[in-house]
Amino acid sequence: MKRADIVFSGMRPTGRVHIGNEWGALRNWVSLQTRFSCYFCVVDWHMLTTGYSDTSALQDDCREMVLDWLAAGLDPGACVIFKQSDVLEHAELALLLGMVTPLAWLENNPTWKDQLQELAKPEIRTYGFLGYPVLQAADILLYGCTRVPVGQDQLPHLELTREIARRFNNAFGDTFAEPQPLLSSAPKVPGTDARKMSKSYGNTIDLNETQATLEAKVKGMYTDPSRKRATDPGHPEPCPENPPGCAVYALHALYEEEGFFRKRGAACRAGEIGCMACKKDLISEMTPIFDGFRRRRESYKAADVETILAAGASRARAVAQKTMEAVRRAVRLR
Repeated sequence: MKRADIVFSGMRPTGRVHIGNEWGALRNWVSLQTRFSCYFCVVDWHMLTTGYSDTSALQDDCREMVLDWLAAGLDPGACVIFKQSDVLEHAELALLLGMVTPLAWLENNPTWKDQLQELAKPEIRTYGFLGYPVLQAADILLYGCTRVPVGQDQLPHLELTREIARRFNNAFGDTFAEPQPLLSSAPKVPGTDARKMSKSYGNTIDLNETQATLEAKVKGMYTDPSRKRATDPGHPEPCPENPPGCAVYALHALYEEEGFFRKRGAACRAGEIGCMACKKDLISEMTPIFDGFRRRRESYKAADVETILAAGASRARAVAQKTMEAVRRAVRLR
């Protein structure tokens, strides 16, 4: 049965997939693939916007990320999995969209401004990094995408894509549909230090952790520095006494039922359980899930990934080429 709505989403191959990526996007993708026509892309060109100075691990990162996707439940028979650089039409469309995108739209992009400060790398003040929203718009529009899975905080990014599509249509005629948001709620996943989980912070728990590395990371997680003894009252939620909140407690919310989570919070606040015992419980909760993930991941080989990406690129390219023929005619390049 043909699915009317088309979904596009992508992930940058900047390293191993971590549980923040899983809860923030990957679990949603697995659900979407049974409901929509989905294109899931390894956006390797986007990785270059901030990581161009070292591409030595790029191919390995692409392959390892797709293995994580497959182990998490993405099915190449139910969706299109491909690599951005294998479909050159992404670059051509980004070039043409860039011709109509005002510079002020890009310079006022809050994400661009934030990352310039956060990453503190002078070398990322590049044309490619400034213009990444144009490439992002090309990614989405190339497949006639009608829905884009986003969180509430990502709506401005999608609106910029819609504005670029609208400006192109005004200049050259009705060519692109304006994709609508497919709102998804993703839980906040703290890193081991209670900050947002991010590879740039070095605070991630990767999906493919071994039992030994999983235990080491959980045992080293931030809890409540004000607790000196197990019987001291704890502060599991963010509060003046513990502004970040306890990272272990936040992960209990993901891996345990709500009843357990509430009881654990009460026990912590009453000083009835120590942080190390709480961490051991979390390890017990996460272990069978991570064991199952590793078994599924080990059932795939690197050659499987190459086959899947090649087949996905072929399917994506067929659609992209039709789109670009229409775009070239609209711009009168044909």
